Amino acid sequence: MAKKKTPATKKATVSKKASAPTKKTPTKPATKKPTTTKTPPPSKKTEAAQPLTGADDLSKLAQAAAKDATHENHIQELPVTTMRILLGEIQEKMRDFQDLAENNLTLLQRRRKIGPGGRNYGFIEKTMDLAYANPQFAQFFQVADLKTAVRNIELCRDLVVALQAFARAVSNTMMVFSDDAFSMSLIYYNMVKEMARRGNPDAIELFRTLRIFFRRPRRTSAEPTDKQLERDLHALLTGKKDGKIVVENEAPKITGGARKVIDDVRKGKAMVKETAEEEAED
Repeated sequence: MAKKKTPATKKATVSKKASAPTKKTPTKPATKKPTTTKTPPPSKKTEAAQPLTGADDLSKLAQAAAKDATHENHIQELPVTTMRILLGEIQEKMRDFQDLAENNLTLLQRRRKIGPGGRNYGFIEKTMDLAYANPQFAQFFQVADLKTAVRNIELCRDLVVALQAFARAVSNTMMVFSDDAFSMSLIYYNMVKEMARRGNPDAIELFRTLRIFFRRPRRTSAEPTDKQLERDLHALLTGKKDGKIVVENEAPKITGGARKVIDDVRKGKAMVKETAEEEAED
């Protein structure tokens, strides 16, 4: 028998209650704080316009001009008498040594001589040992002369090492004093520069005298280097400078040609660079 379908019972829907209206809390008006007018810091122009009065202002200006560079008073003078005695003894020893050996070589003669480097000295010492063991192959020189030469090399080398150490010690001391002197000179230069900027006539003249040591102008007769040509060419291509660069080259059949470059980019003055002719390969 077929079962009768029972009707599905529906659940009673409960109506949602409307949410109660939210009460708005009254907002209090914002209280404005009294504005305080800030005084702007004095600009550099106003500081430059202020006149300098008193030693305190000059000391402050020196510190600002030297960019917080200070120098301690710690330099002590070397004993002049001792230094002169050392110099006299060194010159006397040099004269004595010049009487002992031949050492008046020009720069070209020194370049042509073979020095006692590490590999050269090792070869010489090994050859001396072999020549003493096998003197039958030493036909064109005396083995005793070779041994004497090696002994003299050792004596001179020990003296050179000692002199190099002494020269390094003196050079280090000189560098320390040079650094201190340059630091103090730079402090003075910055002070003069700042005073010249403020219109001091004496400082202007001093600044003009010292300014030439910080300029390296290129001589008008000097040939431009490859880097300068590249820099000028880049400046022309980017439109940063006015001028022109002319390259002239002649290529004959026998030689590789003579190139001539005219660079008048800098200050409107022509700069000529010529290269030597190079032989062409066969």
